[in-house]
Amino acid sequence: MKPHIKPLVKQLLGAREISLHTAEPADSLHAPTRPYPNGWFCVAFSDELRAGALTTRRLAGAEVVVYRTAKGVLRAVRPQCPHLGAHLGVGGSIEGEDIVCPFHRFAFDPSGSCVRTGYDQPPPKASLTQYPVCEVNGSIYVWWHALGAPPHWDVPTFPMDDRQPFSHGTFDIAGHPQDVMENAFDWGHLPALHGLKEVDIEGQPVTGEPVSTVTATARNTMMRGFHQSYTLTVIGLATIAARTVLPAGVGNLYVMLHATPTGPGRMQVRFGTKLELNGVPGVPDWLGRPAAMPLARLLSEILQRVGSVDTGADLLMWHHQEHVERPRLAKGDGPIGRYRQWAQQFYTQPSGDLLAPRPERSEAGRSQE
Repeated sequence: MKPHIKPLVKQLLGAREISLHTAEPADSLHAPTRPYPNGWFCVAFSDELRAGALTTRRLAGAEVVVYRTAKGVLRAVRPQCPHLGAHLGVGGSIEGEDIVCPFHRFAFDPSGSCVRTGYDQPPPKASLTQYPVCEVNGSIYVWWHALGAPPHWDVPTFPMDDRQPFSHGTFDIAGHPQDVMENAFDWGHLPALHGLKEVDIEGQPVTGEPVSTVTATARNTMMRGFHQSYTLTVIGLATIAARTVLPAGVGNLYVMLHATPTGPGRMQVRFGTKLELNGVPGVPDWLGRPAAMPLARLLSEILQRVGSVDTGADLLMWHHQEHVERPRLAKGDGPIGRYRQWAQQFYTQPSGDLLAPRPERSEAGRSQE
């Protein structure tokens, strides 16, 4: 990274929000030109939501309450109680397998149906609006579609050890998820912004496929001074998942970059790192294997901090970037044009404003029991 950018990145990482006196966020100067894309979007890393807990997250100009029942059933619902509209995320609670409204203690089971009230009287025929939710690769995704259509593709699963959480951070910035995913195909910025050397990268989006793959080898990545080979999996306009297979069967390094649209011209970027070790190099298995997971968690935290500096440079760019509809591309940029054509499959131009209509009540699709 160029020396003059480091102070700006440190400011970002310390404040969790960019606040520069010399430049305004892009959304304060330019009206958003693109609607929210369709697809699966990460609203939390798995360890942020324990059994019996709930949280409220922003998604595409609205809010969603995500919760786990006492048995670990994952659900995502519209925040408003169908009784009198109280917000389930403000004082609501999980009691066993039910989510309970704080206003009148109406309780709803995992199917969304009202099963009791606070009056000791038969419950009304009322149901929560549920959204498709899934938990994959240590991340919790909620499906969003401009026209309320159900999911028609799945988030690919990587061979991760779910016992070990990601070390992670979340940043609220201006920008659009399409620009974050474009990073995987903007090969020219790797040496220019991040200082990577000897970059050898290839991969093109496949028309009609929701997932694309890029393979790369470079020096001066998270492991400074070493050549690192990695695979980038681009999942819709929501996630870049990087996997590095460590030499000699030592283990794997996973880096997740999630971009979730929260409002017009705004997004949350979640960045997570997880190092998985099969043992400790140079230590006998009987001694190294028990120590592998604690050591991996410690190293994951260190690598997360190191990686956040490079990611912070990208955050600065996205926060102030104005989308150029017809860019003047140059040789060495990478397949940006082809990527933008591929990205069009994730848009459905809604009638009226950018907000999606409320989906009909349905069973929680792609949930994990």
